[in-house]
Amino acid sequence: MRRRRKFYIIWSVYFDSERSRNEGRKIPKSLSIKCPSIEEIAKVLDELGLRYEIHPDKKYPKTWYLDTCQGYVLVYKTENTPSKSKLLKIIAEKLREFRKSQSIK
Repeated sequence: MRRRRKFYIIWSVYFDSERSRNEGRKIPKSLSIKCPSIEEIAKVLDELGLRYEIHPDKKYPKTWYLDTCQGYVLVYKTENTPSKSKLLKIIAEKLREFRKSQSIK
């Protein structure tokens, strides 16, 4: 019997427009941004009302030798939490909005 985890692991690499799919990007280029920080992802998760834990000093295993876009966030699941792929798209859209609002100021 498979053990179900009570959290999703979301790496900042998933949203990086400078990475290829082979290097870990999970979001289409049209939704991705350049080198998102863990803090930006945390702000988006705060807006969504999700509980999370930040691990900023970890490196994505597939590209451990790169020093950009490090870290991941553990997002705890609830009954209302969407699937991981839907959650990634929601976070990506919010990150783009967040970056646009930052550049306007």
